[in-house]
This record gives sequence, C-alpha cells and structure tokens, in this order.
Amino acid sequence: MKNKPSSKRLALFLLATLAVGFILTQTTVGNVLLSSPWWVYFVLAGIVYSGYLSVKYTLEDKRTEQEWIENEGNVYIARMEEEKERRGMN
Repeated sequence: MKNKPSSKRLALFLLATLAVGFILTQTTVGNVLLSSPWWVYFVLAGIVYSGYLSVKYTLEDKRTEQEWIENEGNVYIARMEEEKERRGMN
C-alpha cells in the first residue's frame, strides 16, 4: 500500500518535469524565464512556499479550534445533564 502513493508522486513529478521542459524549450515563455535573473526564482519560490505554509497552518488552526469548541460543548452538555439530575432528585 505504501508504494502506491509514492509512485503517484513520482509520476506527477515526472509529468511536471516534462511540462516545464516543454515550456522552457518550445515556447517564448522559456526565453523570458531563462533571461530572468537567478534570484527572481528564489523570491518566487519563497512566495509559493509562504502561501503553502499559510494555507497549511490555517487549516490546522481551524481543526484545533473546532476540536476545542467540541470539547467545550461536551463539558457544557455534561454540566447541564448533571444539573438536570440534581434538580430531578430534589
């Protein structure tokens, strides 16, 4: 089972490599990209990586917040049931 996701990743990587190779060699976009300074690519990669991390941690924060809300709701419901039982016995 573990081999299947890694082979998918490898296939996607190879497909992306072929697409980038085609763009660089067969289109005018390749000439523009190859004539740009090298540091521009590091800046663009940093922007993409920053966006990825932003989305990743936003989703993680939402999950954590949802778990906290559910736990607080369970505590509230338990208190309500305890109070109902206490009032019902008196």
